[in-house]
Amino acid sequence: MRSKLFGYTILVVVVITLLQGILSYETYKNIYIDENKKWLVAKINEVEKYIYSFGVDKLNNIYNKGDFRVTIVGSSGVVLYDSEANVKKMENHLKRPEIANANRVFGKVEFSMRRSKTLGHYFLYAAKKVKIYNTLMFIRVSVPLDKVDTILKKVLLNTLKFAVMCIFLGIALAIGISSVLYQPLKGLISLISEGLEKFSIQDVKSPKDFRWLSLSFSKMYQLLEEKIGESNILRKRLTSLLDSLDIGIIFFDMNKRILTFNRGAENILETNLKVGLSLLECVRVYELFEFLFQQDINEKEIEISINNKTKFLKINKKKISYEDNKEGILLILSDITFLKKLERIRSDFVANVSHELKTPLTSIKGFVETLKDGAIDDKDVAIKFLNIIEVEVERLVRLINDLLYLSEIENAAMPILEEKVVVKEVVLEIIELLKIKAEKKNIQLDIKVQEGLEMNIYRDWLKQIFINLIDNAIVYNKENGKVWVTVEKLDNLIVIKVKDTGIGIPGREVERIFERFYRVDKGRSRKFGGTGLGLSIVKHIVELYGGKVWVESQEGIGSEFTVTIPIVKKADPHQ
Repeated sequence: MRSKLFGYTILVVVVITLLQGILSYETYKNIYIDENKKWLVAKINEVEKYIYSFGVDKLNNIYNKGDFRVTIVGSSGVVLYDSEANVKKMENHLKRPEIANANRVFGKVEFSMRRSKTLGHYFLYAAKKVKIYNTLMFIRVSVPLDKVDTILKKVLLNTLKFAVMCIFLGIALAIGISSVLYQPLKGLISLISEGLEKFSIQDVKSPKDFRWLSLSFSKMYQLLEEKIGESNILRKRLTSLLDSLDIGIIFFDMNKRILTFNRGAENILETNLKVGLSLLECVRVYELFEFLFQQDINEKEIEISINNKTKFLKINKKKISYEDNKEGILLILSDITFLKKLERIRSDFVANVSHELKTPLTSIKGFVETLKDGAIDDKDVAIKFLNIIEVEVERLVRLINDLLYLSEIENAAMPILEEKVVVKEVVLEIIELLKIKAEKKNIQLDIKVQEGLEMNIYRDWLKQIFINLIDNAIVYNKENGKVWVTVEKLDNLIVIKVKDTGIGIPGREVERIFERFYRVDKGRSRKFGGTGLGLSIVKHIVELYGGKVWVESQEGIGSEFTVTIPIVKKADPHQ
């Protein structure tokens, strides 16, 4: 191997030296020719000025057998003057390369290097087409290249001397380099051999040349590629596992900069996290940022606002060592907004039910005590009190029935029956039921139901939808008002619209109108026996069948409730 290192080094030095010599020779040659071209251009201008002053006949007095050759050629190619030869014996020069090129562009100097047919020597020619006293002619000057060859031979000789010196220096350098490189390579070979033996790779057994070293590196590369591939697979598995979690995970280094995170964290915080940034640079949630720096608190529930939405988060943090002497923080985020809403709904439900039950029961209890204290002896008073008790009892019955009905819909404790229902029959049945209530307020009912319209739905639940919507439209309407009920098929949907000319719903109340026990006008609702559960029942039935319900309303003008239910959608009790 050492001899090969020496041989390769000598070869490199020799090749570089030869290339440098060729480059130097060409460089000096081009420089000398360029200088001669500039000199010839100056001489052409000099000859041109002389002819202007004295004419062609006087050229012989100055340029006869001088340092350079001067030739004057007529526009037809006939030689008029030559400082070195007899013009009578010279050929027509119009086809000479420098003359032919100069003839194409007036006033431009053209060059050529060639052997002179007249003198038999190599010349560097320069020619220019001029016009002197209305006579076109070519001025040509030239210089023999013998001097160029002499100079270039000297340059070549010096280059060869330099090359020989470089070769000897290269030999010495090669000896030194081969000695210096061989020892580290020998150590590298030994190291690679030990590494290959550790991985039970025994098929490379010729540690004598670079071929063995190349094969060894190939084996090491294959081994590294396999290990990197295994590492990438493990990383992808870990990433997929973390991204599949509903909770958010963010891992920070000692400086509270993000090292890694999962998709769940981005979904919860509704932002794009970036490795290397602090949490505050990614999302403006100061409560989370402060929690990272609190030493004595490792678990907390916080309320935050993200993109104008309120969220409740349960956050945990743990210290984890991830490198030698390095400790990071693992932040775990859980979105408990839905649970908080359920807790609020449960609390509100208990409070509302207690209130709704307490009011009529208190009233009943008071009237019973009054009757017991002697009012029962007065027949008229007793009947009046008993009528009031009857109203309150009916109100309690309606409330309990609505609660049971709502519970049945939400929990689907009973099998949901489906039947083919003719929609118009159900609507007319409900109108007949509510006609008397509408006539008391002189409210006109306008019914438009598409003929032959059928759908698969539990009949009693469809009746509940119409009862609650139409009853509300009558109860909250004005005297001499109007109610429009329209039912039609639109694509694959049944569209129900109930519009009234009633009191309307304030804009701030629209979002809450479908909540349990929610009333826009609480006093008026109780007066007419409302439980506050009707629209909530409608909403649950509609959603159970994959539909939607919404309201558009203007206070003092009226409201329009719209229900859409898929025709072929089957009820899903677990939805």
